[in-house]
Amino acid sequence: MLALFWAWASSAQVQSQERAGSAKPLDADPGLEELLRQPLKQVPRDVEVSTAARFTQSAAQAPTTTYVVTGGDIARFGYRNMSDILRAMPGLYVTKDNGFSYVGARGLGRPGDLNTRLLFLIDGMRINENVYDAALISDEFFVDADLIERVEFAPGPGSALYGNNAFLGVINVITKRSDKMAGVETRASIDSLGVQHLRASWGHRSEAGWEGWLALSGTKQDRRPYPFEALETPDPLEGELRDHLWNRAKRLLVSFNAGGWAMRGGATSLTQGVPVQVSVQNPDLLDQGYLLSDNNFVSLSHERSLSLDWDLFASVSLKNSKYQERYPLIFPQTQQRAYFGTTARGRWSNWDLRLSTRRWADHTVMAGLELQDDALMRISQGLEGDPPFQEFYGINRRVGVFIQDEWQLSASQRLILGLRRDTSHVAEPKLNPRLAWVWNGVPDATLRLMYGGAFRAANLNEFSLNSALGVSTPVPEQIKTYEASWEQALTPQLQYRAALYASRLSNLMELNQVDLPVYENRGRLRNIGSELDLERRWDQGASLRLGLSLQRTRDQDGAGLSNSPSALFKLFYSQPLAGDALQLSWQAYAMSRRSTAFQELPGYLLNNLNLLWRPRLDVDVSLGVYNLGATRYLDRPASAAPAIKQEGRTVQLSVSWRLGS
Repeated sequence: MLALFWAWASSAQVQSQERAGSAKPLDADPGLEELLRQPLKQVPRDVEVSTAARFTQSAAQAPTTTYVVTGGDIARFGYRNMSDILRAMPGLYVTKDNGFSYVGARGLGRPGDLNTRLLFLIDGMRINENVYDAALISDEFFVDADLIERVEFAPGPGSALYGNNAFLGVINVITKRSDKMAGVETRASIDSLGVQHLRASWGHRSEAGWEGWLALSGTKQDRRPYPFEALETPDPLEGELRDHLWNRAKRLLVSFNAGGWAMRGGATSLTQGVPVQVSVQNPDLLDQGYLLSDNNFVSLSHERSLSLDWDLFASVSLKNSKYQERYPLIFPQTQQRAYFGTTARGRWSNWDLRLSTRRWADHTVMAGLELQDDALMRISQGLEGDPPFQEFYGINRRVGVFIQDEWQLSASQRLILGLRRDTSHVAEPKLNPRLAWVWNGVPDATLRLMYGGAFRAANLNEFSLNSALGVSTPVPEQIKTYEASWEQALTPQLQYRAALYASRLSNLMELNQVDLPVYENRGRLRNIGSELDLERRWDQGASLRLGLSLQRTRDQDGAGLSNSPSALFKLFYSQPLAGDALQLSWQAYAMSRRSTAFQELPGYLLNNLNLLWRPRLDVDVSLGVYNLGATRYLDRPASAAPAIKQEGRTVQLSVSWRLGS
């Protein structure tokens, strides 16, 4: 890897010297790609977003505040995966156990929650699977970080537009188009923990009007850090444990667009090695266990104008998921070896039909019908090769019908009214409203007053765990939120945003941490909080963004929640060092202390640095240092498992090279 890096760097320097005499004059206009790579010198005000209203509009006009992380941010700050990107969003925090990552929002990151209270989309397509309602955001996520054009986060209840799972917000990952993926591109990276990543992609835009790209990537880590070092595990055993801790991941993503048609396809496979104790008599005897996650999808959508005033959007997607735990065991009498574990399989389709019109003056009306048909939902447990000793099936069909009207009351005032009704086989019909008032009466400023509701019904995982112990399934949880936000650009280079919210939650589903390990509905909760974001840019290309999130959640008895930090602080600073070719970026992330059922987790501060060098338009070299101060901190996303020690200082070098763009 280092030899490849120096070869590319030397080639870049030689070619630069060879072109010095014939290069374009210093006062010549830069090319399009050079302009795109230059850092913005003003705070962007007219950013287009699509998540808040399900159609593209200016962020200043959107009915909810929308936070955006762009592809430029991803490159500048060296974000490695979706976990890094989500950690950069206001109000979000990410925890990690030995295998997966979990995201909490506005103080809610419940033990046993598999990211079910946030709805995840890829180019507007729902990707939460149908057995656990999980959103997988680690190595099993469909999209490599450097294939992302932008990530939009619309916080707050979103069920009035999106139905189930849009409980605390909606996260939409927008992939790049072929204009930024043209030609062949390769990217390779390695870090100090032994994580090796390689990606190759090809993209093309035809003069006939179609465009598309294909990307393949693989990740491997032969020895992962032992996560329970806080328990003072003996060194000899720790070394053997690490021999059984490893990762292998593969991804495939395809994008194709022609006219009003769009096709997407993706597949991801993750295999994690875990150590397993196979003998009671000899506790030091370890064997290899496996956690396997395989997911794939294909989608087709069409968008067209029926007339000057009417637009139609239709899409269908087919998806499959499989999660398997394979643990070896040895029968004491026969010494025969076998595997036991859990297998979860899901297969489902999503259908989406939306019709919008501007036929009536000052109104933009959209009506939609969504259907999720669950063809397979199954969780089975037992020995491989034998009939399962326990198996659970689910049969479900979710149908959502919604309507939304954006009413232009005056030149500076807009009223957004929305209502959605959801039905399914597993819960009573749910009706969720949305009301928002947007005022732009002050230049470069926006005031929003919002009210909305959302719900989440129990999934097959929650049903099966309760059913196995003879406990009834929890009823759907609900949230109602009032929110006010104000954002203003004081100058072209200085902007701030402030939001206040108050939520009332009922029937929150969570694991019982005292008696039986089953899901139960909790009483009413009150959640209040604020988010403050300040952004400043300078003429030479430097930028600074500061974010502070505060929240307080209490139940009817005044008790707080576990894994619920009261404060998050985030800092992002980027500084060009040698024109636009070399940029240094610094990210600081702080979380306040949290309580869990068994221990207090202290707060911590992390610092990341990233150096991005672009010696040529077709070469990027990135050197990132994560957790610069080697801060020791713990996470405990699952109450029944021990606290997990998180990664210490990590250094990553990555190089990308593009041909034929």
